[in-house]
Amino acid sequence: MADFDTLTYDTAALENFIHGRINITDIDDKIILRARQNKLFSLFSEALPLYMQCKCLVSSPKVATYPATSGFQGFLKHQLLQFFDLHNGPLRHLQEAASLSLPDLSKHVNEALTKKAAKLKAKAPEKPKDGNSRAQQEYETLVDEHNLKLKQHSELTENVQEAIKSGSKERILSAAREVLMDALDKERGHTITDHSIFDDHGRRFEKEYFEDMKALGILEPDVVTRITEYMDGRVQKFIEKLEEMGVAYESSGSVYFDIAAFQKLGYHYRKLVPDLHATAKEMEEGEGALAADDEKRSPNDFALWKKSKPGEPAWPSKWGPGRPGWHIECSVMATDKNGAYLDIHAGGEDLKFPHHDNEMAQSEAYLQRSQWVNYFWHAGHLHIEGLKMSKSLKNFITIRQALAVHSARQLRLMLLMQAWDKGMNYSDQAIDMAKAEERRMKHFLGSLEFWQRRGGRQPGGEEKLMEAIDSSKDKIHKAILDNFATPKVVEAISKLVLEAKATMDSPTDSLEPVLKAAHLIESTMSMLGVEGLRITREPKEAWTEAVDTVADLRQQVREVAREKDASKRQQLVKEAVAKVAGSSAKAQSAGLKDLANAMDSFEKDLVGLAESNSSMGQLLERCDRVRDVDMVQLGVRLEDRGTGGYIWMFDDREAMEVEQKEAEEKAKAAVRQKVQNKLNQKVKELELAEKAAIPPKDLFQNGSNKGVYGEFDAEGIPTKLANSEELSAKKRKDLVKEMAKQHKDFEKLQKQAGDTGIEAFLAKMRSEVAELEKQLQ
Repeated sequence: MADFDTLTYDTAALENFIHGRINITDIDDKIILRARQNKLFSLFSEALPLYMQCKCLVSSPKVATYPATSGFQGFLKHQLLQFFDLHNGPLRHLQEAASLSLPDLSKHVNEALTKKAAKLKAKAPEKPKDGNSRAQQEYETLVDEHNLKLKQHSELTENVQEAIKSGSKERILSAAREVLMDALDKERGHTITDHSIFDDHGRRFEKEYFEDMKALGILEPDVVTRITEYMDGRVQKFIEKLEEMGVAYESSGSVYFDIAAFQKLGYHYRKLVPDLHATAKEMEEGEGALAADDEKRSPNDFALWKKSKPGEPAWPSKWGPGRPGWHIECSVMATDKNGAYLDIHAGGEDLKFPHHDNEMAQSEAYLQRSQWVNYFWHAGHLHIEGLKMSKSLKNFITIRQALAVHSARQLRLMLLMQAWDKGMNYSDQAIDMAKAEERRMKHFLGSLEFWQRRGGRQPGGEEKLMEAIDSSKDKIHKAILDNFATPKVVEAISKLVLEAKATMDSPTDSLEPVLKAAHLIESTMSMLGVEGLRITREPKEAWTEAVDTVADLRQQVREVAREKDASKRQQLVKEAVAKVAGSSAKAQSAGLKDLANAMDSFEKDLVGLAESNSSMGQLLERCDRVRDVDMVQLGVRLEDRGTGGYIWMFDDREAMEVEQKEAEEKAKAAVRQKVQNKLNQKVKELELAEKAAIPPKDLFQNGSNKGVYGEFDAEGIPTKLANSEELSAKKRKDLVKEMAKQHKDFEKLQKQAGDTGIEAFLAKMRSEVAELEKQLQ
């Protein structure tokens, strides 16, 4: 629906566009079809409860007493009866929904499912006849997409059948919405003629689009153009000029661009995808889902003006009522706002052909110039489950769904870590990598603020980090010049963070080069739109003083808790708390109510634990709760350092809670895996023990060998098969070896079992296996 153009690019600042514009192509086959389907389904289902209530009103005893013809009551009764006349009234199309029984509705839905299945089967991709590699590649993609659609239809059918079993009409309508909309559109699509239905649909999604862009932190365009605002004759005049120039022709009320005539004028067609043969899917995508079967001079000619069919919006023109083709919409708006050329034109990689190639052809003809666009930026698609994310494939996730579980910054980082002009994966692995980078950068910047407050660093250790900073600057510059290679930029920043952190963590090294590294990190990420990595709270000084107090107290208590003398430990804890007396009240007066309450609670708990002669473990447990609960709820990350001491920084509460949950789940998974590994080992040992428990003389006469052999020697080794066939010398030799091994294993098991015996030993092993299986449930 949206196409992106920009006129001038400021090379001095990557994040700033002097002039940016977005085209909203809000007259589109997909918009028309979906708006129509939604309206028809709404009339079919959502009006049903209203109709039933109103019908009850008409047939109510009170209305029934109204006189048939005279007075206002008679007039009202007459109007109501006419309005709800299911055969002739305006709600006659609700007859089905109002009167369908559950079996009839189920039949209606099942018929729609059957038709949909037949349609899917008929659309199975056909293998290309020629050996064109591009066509073959597209065929393989289409097969994958078709298989996904078949799978989705199968799942849909199962869901609908479950809804039918429930006996709920509401559930049936909800489950079968998609197939019912298709069926309703084929039957009644021609009855939808109100332009506002299509306009409202476009405006709704345009509004949601800009809301989503704002939520993602994307700058608003300077200019937004909508093709509906150009249907005052400007679109028609643009097409008329092309017709006058001889590069467009009328056919049955539609107008097509004449590619052959365009080329005869010396223009080049298909600059972006210079392939002689367009695939069927490309042509179908270019002409739209509601394309007419008008006669074209060439299959590659494309529609400039489409004759409107019943159920489609229409505007007047010299060729009759119609609407613009998709490609012409962008050209009309772009030439109106940007004039004779575009510096940069952007869009998805799938728009190269036919959309952008066709845009260029008609615009170059109209403007009578051989180059309309200087640069194209074609972005790669998001992929889910290995296929392009697409509404038609129903394998998509909305921006709002993504933002419900990930922050805008995390999503932006995930995309920056992948090439912008290649297919990008939306996956758990991709988002986890982005989160890891975000955590690393936030932690570094937060730690740097902490060490800056502490001070006391002496100059030294600058040379190595300064070299790393210069190297990073060079790598970032080269990556930006290399087709905006943002993955290389993020990689360079990530390495610099690690090197700067190593210097920062060294107590003998100066922080000056670390601050310079931090500046490069923040400015670079800000240029890429990754902002807010340095988190703070206001009033900052009051927060910092209060959290320092809590952290210092906690650290002191952790140290004195190891005092073995209980009375001395009690005294030391009380003294530590006394030193911070009044700190919670001070935080309260600064407006930090939640922090003040946490401080007060911690101090009181410590005094209580001290007076009750609590153990070291109880004191340490309360200190851990401050770190893992109280501070997390306040958005403070407090960490104990392995060499003693602590470090703290502000952080996102939600992010820390997610981290804690993930850590808990990871720990549980590790425990579960440990049990599973132990179970696997025990099962293997049991299987070997049960095999070893077979007395050697019974080895070839029972179990899996039972009935295989017919005669045995005195040692129990087979001499003949069950059919009296003599065993070969080699086979008998192998059996002798197997028997010897069984003797050895049996004797070993007897020693392991001891006086309890083999059966008791096996019973114990089976019990251990059962216990481990129970733990995994």
